[in-house]
Amino acid sequence: MTSRLQVRMTLRRHLSDTGTSPLWPEEFLNDAIAEAIRRYGVPIPRQAIAAVPVTAGDREIDLPENVNAMRIVTVFDDQGTPWRRWEGGTAPPPVPVGQPDGSSPAGAPAGAIWRAWGTAVILGTPASRTGLWRLEHLANRVEPFDDISDLDIQPGDEDLILTLAISISLHRRAIAEGKRYTGRAGVHPLAAAARTAQTDADRLFWHRLRHLRTGTLTNTLG
Repeated sequence: MTSRLQVRMTLRRHLSDTGTSPLWPEEFLNDAIAEAIRRYGVPIPRQAIAAVPVTAGDREIDLPENVNAMRIVTVFDDQGTPWRRWEGGTAPPPVPVGQPDGSSPAGAPAGAIWRAWGTAVILGTPASRTGLWRLEHLANRVEPFDDISDLDIQPGDEDLILTLAISISLHRRAIAEGKRYTGRAGVHPLAAAARTAQTDADRLFWHRLRHLRTGTLTNTLG
């Protein structure tokens, strides 16, 4: 995997800033890399798992702070049985209803559906046992906090982070220098370079997400 230090060193090379007196401060580039991770995590979030204690009789599951109810993908009860998400075709939980054909997932009780509301999961029927439930959800990418730890990205996506960081760095520098710009061209050269880098990043994202949709890449959102 790749660390922040590795990305920052590559970023400096692309910015032609490898001299003994660098133009770009380290904290400036670190912040650009963090912003790149945040932007990257919007279309490519991290798949995560939360183990949540549920008591027999519960119809509302309070979620941990790091779980967004609207980003839950799958709910499994304590026996590993998936509960179906309510899609709006029937009366919503807590009214205990099953699937549209009157059945429930194999091994699940009647009314084994759920919906997200606020910071909780509402069950269509009370939990029949006390145990740990598994919630599979999409989470934000973690911003780097040191130069040693691996970045929270998918293997092979270093080019996305680098291109985003280049665009962000150039754009922020153009804003900072824009007040002093006296060139005849209407666009600051750094701003033009930032647009080019952003176009490259958009192209890389398009190819990555296109492969995801067609299934040519596997386990890309791990």
